[in-house]
Amino acid sequence: MSKGYMGDDGNLVRKRTLLTLVLIAVLLMLSACGGTDSAAEDNSDESTEKPKPGLNETTLNDVMTKKDNDEALYVLIYDAKQEYVKNTKLLEAYDKALKEKDMTAFYVNLNTLDDDQKQEVDAMSEAYNNRTSGHNPFEDGGMAVVHGGQFNSAYAYQGTAWTLNTIIGDANTESNTFLDDDLYSDVEKEIQYNIDYINDQEIELTY
Repeated sequence: MSKGYMGDDGNLVRKRTLLTLVLIAVLLMLSACGGTDSAAEDNSDESTEKPKPGLNETTLNDVMTKKDNDEALYVLIYDAKQEYVKNTKLLEAYDKALKEKDMTAFYVNLNTLDDDQKQEVDAMSEAYNNRTSGHNPFEDGGMAVVHGGQFNSAYAYQGTAWTLNTIIGDANTESNTFLDDDLYSDVEKEIQYNIDYINDQEIELTY
């Protein structure tokens, strides 16, 4: 009788121990899940962090989303081989000039888009030409101001021209860069045109 009772008591202890281990395992799993959710929140915070002054990389889809959400921002649009962009220090020049004015802008290289995205750009470019005349940032390249759900060119507003895509090709051929005085002054002038445009139109930028 005594041995049988002790055997039952031992089984009870083992069951309690097993139950405790199961509970600990469940708690550890819940804790791990909680850590993942926390990390996701941190990543979300980082992704929505305000862009810094200067030039910020983005995607066409992101620009379109911002446009559809009626945000207001600067976008540098150009169509050039990545090798040309690197050789001519295009992005470095715009980044430097924007930082001097404490301005934030994004950039998209149409040359890197897939066929479907290029067709979308062609449609936007055609719609732009039907709406306004003069400088077309999709065809000519250059900074555009996105506001009111549309792309707008400060050059078209000022009645002046700027063929950035052609200039990139010429600069690459002549071993010139946008950090050189002549081209850099043109970049500074373009940025000033955009500043004047948003001031004249009383546009409140999102960033």
